[in-house]
Formats: sequence, structure tokens, C-alpha cells
Amino acid sequence: MAAPVRAKDRAHPVALSANGKQVYAHLMQAPLAASVSTNPHLLHLAEEVILSTSLAGPHVHIEHDMGHSIGRSEVVTTTDVDTVFYARQSKTGGFTRFVKNRQSAPTQYITIKLVRDEDDEYELVSIWVGKDFPEAPDHADATSESTEYWSNHAITYNGQPIISSTLTKVCPY
Repeated sequence: MAAPVRAKDRAHPVALSANGKQVYAHLMQAPLAASVSTNPHLLHLAEEVILSTSLAGPHVHIEHDMGHSIGRSEVVTTTDVDTVFYARQSKTGGFTRFVKNRQSAPTQYITIKLVRDEDDEYELVSIWVGKDFPEAPDHADATSESTEYWSNHAITYNGQPIISSTLTKVCPY
């Protein structure tokens, strides 16, 4: 009888790290699916970064300067003159800080989040164009830097699906 096929065995191989750790991705799982579907080149960039990076620890966050523009970051610095609002996005738990009438900013940074599995391999769980940032202050994984960071940064609002009954100009955290 053949061994059962594990979900990991159906995953997309991304790269072998500099210290020989296999990295794979489940391309149909959120939030990875959303990032890769809108920016398919991210997998090639991830491969380039992972090949030159030694991986260690249960959680790996990589913020890497690619040395040239790779896209546009949806997270921008805000000022008092910006129109900011808060809302819950469809299919997410907490509030998101949005800014209206702003454009995403060109960037040469990529952020990659990996989680080590029971086989000492790494799953690519999240990737985006732009620098790393802390979770929102109302998220379970918020850090001591979350409130300060999200008080002067926001996601550019480009018609993302939001729950209209949660829309507010008052900071919910």
C-alpha cells in the first residue's frame, strides 16, 4: 500500500536556502494566494532571496532590498493632511487603517515570512512588495511597535472590499 500523500507534498517548491533548507508554498492559501495572484513575480524574487539566505528558527521574517524597483508598496507614511479611515476588510478579523486619495509608492524591498515545519523545512506563508511592518494593534500578534507604526502609516484604499458597517474615522485601537 502506498503512503498517503501529504498536503506539503502537493505544495509548490520555491527554493533551497543557503544552508540547505527546502522552502515550499501552498499557493491557494491566504494571504499568500492574494499576494502571488496580483504579483506573480514575487515567487521568482523569493527564490532569489532564499537561495542566498541561511534559515534558522521557527519563524523567519526577511526584509530584503533587491537593489532595483520591484513594484509598488500599498503601505505608505501618512501625515495630518491625509484622509484616514478605519474599517474591517472582508475575510479579516481586525481593523485596517486606510488612506484615501494616495498612490502606492515605488519600492525595491520585498518582505518574506516563513514558518518552519516538523520536517525542518520552511513554508512560505506570506510575501509582499515593500518593507516589513508590525501587525495592527488589535491583532493577536501585535507588538509594542504596532500602535506607533500604524498611527502614521496606512494602506492605500483602492476599493478593497470592506464591511461598511465598520467604517469609522475614529481610531478603534
